Amino acid sequence: MKIDFLFLWAEVGVYYEITNTVLNPLVENLNKLNKTLPHYDKLFKTTDYDLFFTISATQENKNLVYGPLASSKRKVVHFSIFIPYKTFSCYTQQMFYMLDTIAEGIIFVFHKYKVELSGIKDVFETLKTLIAKDPERYQKWLEDLGD
Repeated sequence: MKIDFLFLWAEVGVYYEITNTVLNPLVENLNKLNKTLPHYDKLFKTTDYDLFFTISATQENKNLVYGPLASSKRKVVHFSIFIPYKTFSCYTQQMFYMLDTIAEGIIFVFHKYKVELSGIKDVFETLKTLIAKDPERYQKWLEDLGD
């Protein structure tokens, strides 16, 4: 199973400044954990499928996690994580809040599907430590090496 993130800022002016400098190590390290959702392993008859978490900020009072939406044909599962919108005076605080909320959403999904939770919090805490040490680095977008 490959984990990835999509972002949808559906409310005007309600978004977070997350860069690929934050996302790339998050995706890479979550995928190194080699987690799968047993229900979808059986449904798709494989562990080779995509798990997408669509992240959105909201000023409304919504549930943290919505979903799943799944496609057996494309072997993909989608969940949405709604982060209650807040403003922050510094990037580090914003990222910590966002990462903590994303972690909470992923843990909720994995717990629901009885997936071993080991390593998940560590991925987020390690990334938060790196951001705290060098916040300027994580505010910048890495250039796409494919161009």
